[in-house]
Amino acid sequence: MLKPWPLAVAITLAIAPTACIRAEDATQQQQQYFDLPPASLALTLNAIARQSGLVMSLDPALAAGKQAPAIRGQMSGMQALQQAVVGSGLQVIVTGNQTFSVAPAVDAQGALELGATSVNSTGLGETTEGSGSYTTGTVTIGKTPQSLRRTPQSVTVVTRKLMDDKNLVSLDQVMAQTPGITRANRGYGNNHFSSRGFDITDDSYMVDGVAGQAYAYTGWMIPDMAVFDRVEVLRGASGLLVGAGNPGGAVNLVRKRPTAEPRLSITTRAGSWDNYRLELDASGKLNPEGTLRGRVVTAYEDRGYFIDATSSKRPLLYGIVEADLGSATTVALGVRRQTSRVDGYSILGLPLNPDGSNPHLKRSTFLGQDWGRLQTRTDEVFADLSQQFNDNWRGKLAISHSESRYNRTAIEWDADDSLDYASPGGPVIKGTSFHKFDVTANAVDGHLDGDFEAFGLSHQVSLGANWSRRKMNDKDFSVGLDPRIPLNVFDPDRHVLPRPERTGWDYRDDTLDTRYGTYLNARLHMTEDLSLVLGGRLSWYKTEAWDAGRVATNEQKHEFTPFVGALYDLDEQWTLYASYADIFMPQANLRNAGGGMLDPAVGSNYETGIKGELLDKRLNVSLALFYIEQEDVAVRDTANDGECSQDLNGRCYVNGDGISRSKGFEAEASGELFPGMQVAAGYTYNTTHSAAGGPISAQTPKHLLRVNTLYTLPGEWSRVSLGGGVSAQTAYDDPENGVSNSGRAIFDARAAYKLDSHWTVAVDVENLLDRKYFDTMGYWTRGTTYGMPRSYMFTLRGDF
Repeated sequence: MLKPWPLAVAITLAIAPTACIRAEDATQQQQQYFDLPPASLALTLNAIARQSGLVMSLDPALAAGKQAPAIRGQMSGMQALQQAVVGSGLQVIVTGNQTFSVAPAVDAQGALELGATSVNSTGLGETTEGSGSYTTGTVTIGKTPQSLRRTPQSVTVVTRKLMDDKNLVSLDQVMAQTPGITRANRGYGNNHFSSRGFDITDDSYMVDGVAGQAYAYTGWMIPDMAVFDRVEVLRGASGLLVGAGNPGGAVNLVRKRPTAEPRLSITTRAGSWDNYRLELDASGKLNPEGTLRGRVVTAYEDRGYFIDATSSKRPLLYGIVEADLGSATTVALGVRRQTSRVDGYSILGLPLNPDGSNPHLKRSTFLGQDWGRLQTRTDEVFADLSQQFNDNWRGKLAISHSESRYNRTAIEWDADDSLDYASPGGPVIKGTSFHKFDVTANAVDGHLDGDFEAFGLSHQVSLGANWSRRKMNDKDFSVGLDPRIPLNVFDPDRHVLPRPERTGWDYRDDTLDTRYGTYLNARLHMTEDLSLVLGGRLSWYKTEAWDAGRVATNEQKHEFTPFVGALYDLDEQWTLYASYADIFMPQANLRNAGGGMLDPAVGSNYETGIKGELLDKRLNVSLALFYIEQEDVAVRDTANDGECSQDLNGRCYVNGDGISRSKGFEAEASGELFPGMQVAAGYTYNTTHSAAGGPISAQTPKHLLRVNTLYTLPGEWSRVSLGGGVSAQTAYDDPENGVSNSGRAIFDARAAYKLDSHWTVAVDVENLLDRKYFDTMGYWTRGTTYGMPRSYMFTLRGDF
C-alpha cells in the first residue's frame, strides 16, 4: 500500500528550451586526447578542428553568444565536436572526408528537434550521463583514458542511463546487476561481493581513481549513487591499480562533475512497502565566461522493506565547484555528507533446519527487536588539480579526506543453536550487542601522462604515486541474558526483550593503516596493429594496532606487482588481447610459532580474449578466458596454538603450501544492439578450487547470466520505451556450513512514457514472476536471506 509523500515540495523553475543533438554517421577517426576549457563555441570548434586536422565550415552568426563546455578525454575529433555543440541547438553534419559543417538541429519538418531515439558513438566519451547509452566510449579505471577495446582486461561499466532505468540508487544494487559479480553475506551485515570466486575487499574500491578511501562500501556504509556518473568494474588482479587485495577485481566510482550548460533534473520515486525517494540535481556555470562551474545533488529516501519492522531514512548532500585557472589549469573542490538510519535492524539472517534444509519461513520474517538500529554518517571533502603542460603531457593531483562512523545495536543469538523441531532447544536470544566504529581516511594520488613519438609511431606512458592512511577506532559492548529467551521463528515477538542500557565498552581497538606506492604504465606500439602494455607497482603497507595496552606492528615492504599485456588489431573493429597481472594480500597481522610475520598471499591473473567495437562503436562486445592462482594463503597452525602471544587468542599460522585456483570464460555485450535497443548483458562460466579443498567461494555459481534491455519504439511511438531483464544462476553448495542454494532466474520489466520534451513517467517491476528464493546462503545465523518478492517502482523524472 502506497502512502502519500510525507513532505510537500514547492519548486519554481525557469526553463530554457533545450535540444538534443542528432548523431550522424562519420568517417572513422583517430582517437586523441583533448583538454579544452569552457569557452565560446566558436573558439572551441576552431581549437578542435586545428588539433584534429578537420576542415570545419561555420557561419559565425550561428555560434554568436553560445558557450561550449570543457572538452576533456580520449576521443575522436568528431566526438569532440559533438560534445562541444550539446545544448546549443546546433548539429554537426558530415559533408565530406574529414570535412564537417555546423547547422541548426532540425527534424524532417523543420522544427527544432527535441530528442533522439538512437545513440551514436560520436556522443560517447568518458562521461556517460546524457549519452542515453548502456556503454561508454572511454574508461578511466587505469588512470589514462582508454576505450574498452583497448583495455587488455575484463571491464564492465554501469552507466548513468542503466542506473536510472534500473533504479540502482546504492552501490550494492549496482554490484548485484554487474556481470560476473556475486554477493556473499558476511557476519553482522558487512557484506561483500565476489568476482571470479574472490572477495572484492575494501582495498579494491576507488573513487575517481584514488584508492584507500573505502570502508564497508557494500556493507554498513554504502555510497548513494546519485553522486556518481558511472561505476567501472574490473575483473581480475588489479595490483597495478591498488597494490594490495584479492585477485578477483577492483571497482572505480566516478563522481559527477559540473557542466557549463545549465541543467536541472528532478526524480521522484514511489514503490512497494512505502519506498519513497526524491533527487534534485542542478548544474551550470557560475560566471558569464563559464570558467567557474558548480553542481549540487541532494537526495532523500524514506523506505520500508518486505521484512517486518525494518525501515530506513537516507539523506544525501553533494556539492562540487570547478574552476579554470587558465587555459591549461583546472581545479575542483567538492563535499559530500551522507547519513542513514535503519530501524528494526538485525545482524543475523534466518535459520535453517539442522540438516541444512529450508524450514520455509515467511519472507517477511524478522528475528530481531523493534529497537535494533544502525546509524551511519560520512563527511567527505575532496579536491583535484589538472594541468596540461603542453600538447603531449598532462598531470593530475587528487586528494580526499573523509570521516565516517556507524553505531549499531542489535540482539545476538547463540551460535550453537539450531532450528530443531524435535526439541525445545531452538534459537535463543543470548544477549544484546553494541558496536561503534569510527574511521578517518586520507588519500592522495598524483600521476603524469604523456605521449611521445619513437620509430615513427606514437606511444603513451603514465607515471604516478599514491598514499593513503586510515585511522580506525572499534568498540564493542555486550549485555548477556540469564536465562536466555527462546525465539519462536514461526511467530516471532519483536517486543520480547526491552532495550538494555550500555554501561561501558568491553573491547576497544585502535588501528592505523598506512599504504603508499609508485606505479608506471607504458603503452608501446610495436607496429600499427600490435601494442604492448607494460607496467609495475612498488607498494608499502603498514598496520599498527593498539589493544589492551599492547601495540602490534605489521609491515609489508616494497612488494612488486607487475602487469604485462598485448593487443593486436585484426581490423578496425576487432582486437585480440592477452594479459598477466598479479596482486598481493598482506598477512603480516598473523604470526608463526617463531613470532615472525607471515608473507603476503600472492594472486596471479592470466587472461586472453577478443574485443570488438561494432555498429560505429555504439556496441562493445568481448569474450575472455581467464585463469587465476592464489598461493601462500595463511593456514591455521593448530599444533602450536597458544604459543603466539601477539595474537589475542594465541593462535599461530603458517603460509599454506596449496594453491587456490579459479578458471572460466566470460562473454559480454553492452550498448546499442540495433536502433533504439540498448542492452547490457554478460554470461560467466566459473569454477573454483581452494587450497583447503572445496570451492574458494561456495556462493559463486558455475553459470551466471545478467541481461538488461531497453527498447525505444520507432516513429510515432517513440515516446514509449519498453525494457526487461533477467538475472539467472545455477545452484551452489556450501559444504563447510552444510547448506545449498537452488538455481534461479529472476525477471524484471520496465515501461516508460515521455510526456513531453522534459518529463518522463515509468514503472518498473522486479521479480516479475514473484519467485521465492534465497538471495544468499552462508552461516546459518548470519548469511541466509530471502530475495525481494515482486515489487513495483513508479518514477517521474524531469530534465531541464
